[in-house]
Amino acid sequence: MILLKVSYRVRAHHIPAYEEVFTSHVMSLIQEYKFRFRGAWKTLVGDAGEYLELWEFDSVAQFESEWKKLMKDPRLLEIFQATGPMVEDENLSLLEPLEIGIEG
Repeated sequence: MILLKVSYRVRAHHIPAYEEVFTSHVMSLIQEYKFRFRGAWKTLVGDAGEYLELWEFDSVAQFESEWKKLMKDPRLLEIFQATGPMVEDENLSLLEPLEIGIEG
């Protein structure tokens, strides 16, 4: 298993519009593609407009294959036209679990 961590900032005056687009349009694509989207979080205390998303994949190969399909979807590209000016400091990281013997 690997996790994709996506972090970014949305300017405060764009937050309502961004969240509307995300919940109305992006989430439907996530469901259609059957991604294991583990959730999205936003800063409660601290810098306003910070977001974090976590996505789960079986392997780097699965991530590369499925992510490329999503990134080429014309509906997502249209969404990016609307949200692009709202989002800044986007960072993507692939994480692998540390084998430390924790059960659970």
